[in-house]
Amino acid sequence: HAHAALTQSDPLAMASTLKWQAMLAVATILLGSTSAFCPTPMLPQSRLVAARAPPALALRMMQGMGGGPPAAVAGDGPIPFTVEMRNKAMSLHTFSQAPKQGQQRDTRNTQMDDWQTTEDDFLQFLVDNKMVYEAFEKAVQEPGLEVFQQTGLERVAALDADIKMFQDKFGLKVPSFSESAKAYADFLISQAKSNQPVFVCHFYNYYFAHTAGGRMIGQKVMDQLMGGDLIEFYKWKGDVKEILTEVKVKIDAKAASWTRAEKDASLDATPETFQKSGLLLRTLVGRAKDRAALMTNKVQKKGSIITSMSPSSYASLKKPWDV
Repeated sequence: HAHAALTQSDPLAMASTLKWQAMLAVATILLGSTSAFCPTPMLPQSRLVAARAPPALALRMMQGMGGGPPAAVAGDGPIPFTVEMRNKAMSLHTFSQAPKQGQQRDTRNTQMDDWQTTEDDFLQFLVDNKMVYEAFEKAVQEPGLEVFQQTGLERVAALDADIKMFQDKFGLKVPSFSESAKAYADFLISQAKSNQPVFVCHFYNYYFAHTAGGRMIGQKVMDQLMGGDLIEFYKWKGDVKEILTEVKVKIDAKAASWTRAEKDASLDATPETFQKSGLLLRTLVGRAKDRAALMTNKVQKKGSIITSMSPSSYASLKKPWDV
């Protein structure tokens, strides 16, 4: 309105405006768009929204690894459920893990230089993960979950190769799976049958975590044990970001048929996914902590068995995945 009032009262401004509009008309004919020439104040508000709103595929791409979800834009419609899932998961991270979205306070870091993960520790971690991933691949055979078959995120074959490699390279005997791994596997099978929104929460958080933070933890261990060589567990056929994007589309399509109560139940299961997967991660960090405690005489033991440990803020406050 201020621009219109100015041109009406100033003949020179009016002439300049007419000349500018003529240039825009030529640009529109030649290029099919005025976006490169037209200053935003001269566009109608509806055109502004259309110009700024990303296409649906681009929106999904931005929801992937690294950074938070895109800001809501007028006309985008409902927020995809995977954005809600990611926001919930990120809220359980600490400030140092996720500076923009973490909501958990960091606790005193008492890790020591001599806390080293051994080949045996990591082999146990691989065996436990194989048990859990086998359960996921079995669970998605249930009616209603078939869409999550053959997504490209499957890990059992890769874990088989890595377990054999560790066995051959280091001369190790393959251990049995832990009680925590077996309990989690049984839980997943039961949820796939009885509560699929909760199962999908575990599916999302477990698979996606091993492509992000879990992958970084694995890389750190590989740096210690194998000079930085990356094992098959942390390799995917194709671009893993593209695979994750496709899986998120499938999760959003699945969740579209849920009630709000079912979606909330799925989101509420997020802390449990951290707790259960964190028990498996303890194989990597927990045993090392126990060894460090023995080395620094902070424990009491009977034979080779630790019977008690001095209380610490780390033991009481550290989150399972806050490693």
